[in-house]
Amino acid sequence: MRVYVKNDNIRFIIPVPNFLIKFSINFLNKPFIIEKISKENRKYIEMIDFKELYKCIDLIKEHKGLRIVEVKDKNGNEVSITL
Repeated sequence: MRVYVKNDNIRFIIPVPNFLIKFSINFLNKPFIIEKISKENRKYIEMIDFKELYKCIDLIKEHKGLRIVEVKDKNGNEVSITL
């Protein structure tokens, strides 16, 4: 997965390996992380089934090149996430 960030004068790419994504999913499921999230936003985290999400990370490899997110604001800044 790659995160592309483009500003008026700066452009850079952040590569994110799949093992780092898997590690992050396991880490977010820990109780001490959930305690740090505000109560109003905690309901969104509790709706996610992290075990199923963990299984889906390997399936992402089949769709290499798929653009998941593309955001452009009126100032010319762009962020896109591509598999």
